[in-house]
Amino acid sequence: MKDDDYSKLLERYLSALEKGKEAYFDADEILYLLDCFEDDNDLVHYDGILEIGLKLHPTRDELRIKKCRSLIINEHYKEALALAENIQEKYNQELDIIRLECYFYLNDYETAYLYLEELVIDLSCTYIEELFEYFATFLNDLEMIDAAETLIQYGLLGFPDNIILNNELCYLYELKGDIEEAINVCNKIIDQNPYSYEFWFTLGRLYSLQSEYEKAIDAFDFACACDKPDTELLMSKAYCLFMNENYNKAIEIYNEFLPLTEESSHVRSLIAECYIKLEDFEHAYRLLKDIIQQENNAEANTYINCIRCCVETDREREASQLLLKATNLFPDNVRILSLLALTYLENGKEEMALSITDKIFKQLELIGNENADDCDKLLQKGQYFFMRGEFKKALKYYKKILKLNPKMPLMHFHMAMTYFSLGDIEQFNKHYRNISQKELAEYFKPGKPKDTQVTLFQEEKYIPIDKLSKEYLNNKTNNN
Repeated sequence: MKDDDYSKLLERYLSALEKGKEAYFDADEILYLLDCFEDDNDLVHYDGILEIGLKLHPTRDELRIKKCRSLIINEHYKEALALAENIQEKYNQELDIIRLECYFYLNDYETAYLYLEELVIDLSCTYIEELFEYFATFLNDLEMIDAAETLIQYGLLGFPDNIILNNELCYLYELKGDIEEAINVCNKIIDQNPYSYEFWFTLGRLYSLQSEYEKAIDAFDFACACDKPDTELLMSKAYCLFMNENYNKAIEIYNEFLPLTEESSHVRSLIAECYIKLEDFEHAYRLLKDIIQQENNAEANTYINCIRCCVETDREREASQLLLKATNLFPDNVRILSLLALTYLENGKEEMALSITDKIFKQLELIGNENADDCDKLLQKGQYFFMRGEFKKALKYYKKILKLNPKMPLMHFHMAMTYFSLGDIEQFNKHYRNISQKELAEYFKPGKPKDTQVTLFQEEKYIPIDKLSKEYLNNKTNNN
């Protein structure tokens, strides 16, 4: 947008500023300069030009509206609202947006909805749909979840097929953790836009959050049929293929992705994990060893997997060397400490193994308050303390999980077992009644691996520390 007129106007302003004077501009010249600044996101002289404009043309509504916007940017919401209320112009979309923004920023939702309702009723207002679209995105971006849901549902009453509103509703349900509803809305959008790469990708991502990997892969394939896949989709699809135990296909996708990323070591470590799942330990070993030799900051998991590959390929001495190196590099990593303790156990050094195991327990307690939004880690910690017989500590983590994700599978089962271990039969019955038959049938399906807590509960109420060490340390799913 910058042209000769812009350069001349800016030079006039800067020249006067250098001389300690104020140049004269008509209102249109001021507005033109401000629009140029906004388009280029160059706000160095914005406020100075705006103040000159307001001083020269104090009744020009376009300048007063820009002042409102400047006040909002600087979080002076009450001042912005007061100035907006003094502007009498009707049916000005930007002015209505400013007023509504101020109401929402000030948490005055009731006034915001009443103002919006007045505009809806007023048939002369022609931009109602655009207002709903703007504020659906605005409120979601600010994570004002309750306000966003009220506004979006209100907007959908009048505009049920609006793509932006439905897309924001889908995102809102995802924010709330209601993935099933997000999927339903996303499918509705796809019915209207069957060739949209974006919405098929979103659907695949949502299915992956539900661990419905087969459906996720299908959705990603539809997205690829609509447009050339980006790197995020390739990684998401490879992850789902891995989780769906289609390791060869996952390797193909990772190799396709490899030339497109600067994080090649991370992708190669993922390929190595696929080879480990295929029990091709030699191929995995070569990849992982190459990463460790080339990278100064290889991840802990790379060392752990390489150690395992060394053991599986009869490289015992190299495994020991890598374990010592990993212990020095990651002294607080629970998984590496577990491998070290297991090594001591296998070599008959039980006292040293128990010392390391005790350090693991303490480390788990130290990280107990971190990553509170990660339900899988919370579950692992809860199961760990259940194994130790510290049922009250286990219960603390299970309660956090239920609060974060009430629909997490088998949580009522874990709660029931823990209360039973504490002798609280009333709470046991309460949670046991909430376990669905479908969950139990799926869990006890023949051949399905069981989690440590339920296995131990079936065996005995509390296990001694030496048995606990072997049970926990041999579990290859444990991580930091």
